[in-house]
Amino acid sequence: MFNFNHLYYFYVTAKIGGVSNAAKYLRISQPSLSSQLKILESNIEVKLFEKKGRVLQLTSDGEKTFAYAKRMFDVANELAESLKSPGEKMTERFHIGISEQVERPFIADILSPVIRDNRGKTNKIISITSAPDEDILQLLRTKEADLMLTNKPIYAEDVVELASIAAPVNLMVSTQLLKTLKMRVSKNTSIQDFLAAFPGGLVIPSYKMKLRHETDLFIENIKTRKKISFESDIMSVVGRAIVDGAGCGFLPLPYVLEEIKMGLITVIGPKAGYWKHSLYMIAHKEDDYDALTEDIVKRFKQLDKWS
Repeated sequence: MFNFNHLYYFYVTAKIGGVSNAAKYLRISQPSLSSQLKILESNIEVKLFEKKGRVLQLTSDGEKTFAYAKRMFDVANELAESLKSPGEKMTERFHIGISEQVERPFIADILSPVIRDNRGKTNKIISITSAPDEDILQLLRTKEADLMLTNKPIYAEDVVELASIAAPVNLMVSTQLLKTLKMRVSKNTSIQDFLAAFPGGLVIPSYKMKLRHETDLFIENIKTRKKISFESDIMSVVGRAIVDGAGCGFLPLPYVLEEIKMGLITVIGPKAGYWKHSLYMIAHKEDDYDALTEDIVKRFKQLDKWS
């Protein structure tokens, strides 16, 4: 007879796709998880996994075991759902995982009209989680997240890209700071001339951010040097520092639309941007996409009008 904890460990490993990711999700060490899986294989006397190159795949017995395990845990989830009180059932959550690489506040520009338009039509509470891409992907695979927003394409058989946009990136500077410095800019102002005349430094994302690497490449291509005055791995802090006059910085237009509309930020550069920063809306391939999902994806696609 086998241990049901071992069966659950197997189920999660097969569902997420790999011991490393499953160990993180289960919050146990990788060697410990590998040991538990070997005990399960020994108890039921079949091999559940096999390696093909660097990829861990289910054997035919593993696929059969996973099918039964899925049915078992699906029934367990149905039981838990049926035992919920009416109030708990009414507060179902719609989880959106936002990559820490993405500026989080701008997601409100997408969700606010969705929430307003769906008032009275759905009982779901929209819940936002911010974490590294690999953590959000795990939540998506285990159905703990309904959507994922990231700036990196995800190549995996169990997820699907619902939409993507190419957001123009321009140089942003505080309007008040320009007035204080008595600097004038126009559509004909070159980026090299502005950076040479601007006395402040660059406000920039830290090295672990994709936008930082894009910015470094652009600066290198235009053969310009500029000191860095401020950096952060929190994109909203980068935007705030620019508004507060800590320096100038390159940001995708959708990140600072409200600040631009309010006149707090002046945009320098062509309408099409100096380059494009891609954003992706990802979902689990097996999910049924309801009206709320379709509405969110529709609003997300509308951001592409700046591309």
